Amino acid sequence: MVLSVKAKKSLLFYRSLIFPALCILFLPGRTAACDSTSVRDGAFGEPRSVHLLGVMARAGDPAGEKIYANLDEWCKKNGQSLNLELRRVDPDDPEIRWEDYGIPSCPPSLPVTVLAGKGSLGRANFLIYHWEPGPSAQDLEILKTSPAREKIREEAVRRLAVLIHVPASEGDPSGAGDILARVARAWSAREPMGVAVITVDRDDRNERLLLSFMGVKGQGLDWAAVVFGRGKMMVPLKGEEISEAALNGQLETLAGRCTCLQSPSSLGVDIPLVWEPAHDLAVVPLRGAGVTQSATGGTKQIMFAALWTLGGIILLAGLATVWLVRREKGHPL
Repeated sequence: MVLSVKAKKSLLFYRSLIFPALCILFLPGRTAACDSTSVRDGAFGEPRSVHLLGVMARAGDPAGEKIYANLDEWCKKNGQSLNLELRRVDPDDPEIRWEDYGIPSCPPSLPVTVLAGKGSLGRANFLIYHWEPGPSAQDLEILKTSPAREKIREEAVRRLAVLIHVPASEGDPSGAGDILARVARAWSAREPMGVAVITVDRDDRNERLLLSFMGVKGQGLDWAAVVFGRGKMMVPLKGEEISEAALNGQLETLAGRCTCLQSPSSLGVDIPLVWEPAHDLAVVPLRGAGVTQSATGGTKQIMFAALWTLGGIILLAGLATVWLVRREKGHPL
């Protein structure tokens, strides 16, 4: 089949309409899927932040190889439910990016094991904790879970959010404890699910991973943070930053509709937390629609919209081609 230059240009014109048509037809289905739930509920349908567990040792170092082998075996048992990624890090590798592990350069002593938090939306990765040379069996238990993190998961599936409070090391001059209590009472009156308050002692060694994740030091002011979904922590507040207005603003965002312009992943970073499929089944939706089913339904809706759009585009392109060919031969369509 040979087309004239004019026909070829016309065909190219029709084909140029494909991408705009795809955008126009595809976006409504996507928006409808995103708008069908709250920001809080939408968080249960998004992938979690995955943090880096790096064993830093030179190639061939027996101690480093042993640490990595032990952690690899441990991760195989816990990796499906814990949001961690194990990596072997050779400091002599010229392509290594130390900022990926929240440190400026090679550690002064090797081997060492580093837990680095995954930043989001342009935020840099950050150092959570490190062990020299590697974590002990007790350290691994704390890495896997802690009483506060277990309580966070238990409350998050049935609450709008969880308020974490780390009291000041020198009393409570800011009245943060009372502020959090008032906010919790107000939201419990407003929303049947309400919010929960969990207090964490900054001297509790079992919570050192969570405290380090939050950036809490051994001495200092009150810290507070809003946690929702599968353990996603919003930017923590400290000292005078802790106010009813600040906390209510964050909670209002979670109660609002989930849209493409306000996705849960843009609001924080997930703490290292064990999360099994059974925990998803225990989630109580905020607005009366099944969270897991809603997320799945939204995905299917987008897929069907895409398939219908693709089929329409193929049909349009085919008809345009047939029309051009028949016109070139002098036949009506």
